[in-house]
Amino acid sequence: MIDDIGARSIPAGKRFARAIPSAIRDGIGLAAVGLISYGAWLIHPSAGFITAGTLLLAGVILVSTKKPKAD
Repeated sequence: MIDDIGARSIPAGKRFARAIPSAIRDGIGLAAVGLISYGAWLIHPSAGFITAGTLLLAGVILVSTKKPKAD
């Protein structure tokens, strides 16, 4: 009985993960960048700006290097 419950919960989790809109994932990512930058800023103000710029630049590079989907 317990094994059946665990087996059914995995596909439900995958369906839930697919249902999350990309805007929410992007918002969570931006919040993470902001919190990391704020933490670095608490140590030293210029470190926060450097961290934010580096993380945003890395994100832009990762997005721009994605290969387009073949139709």
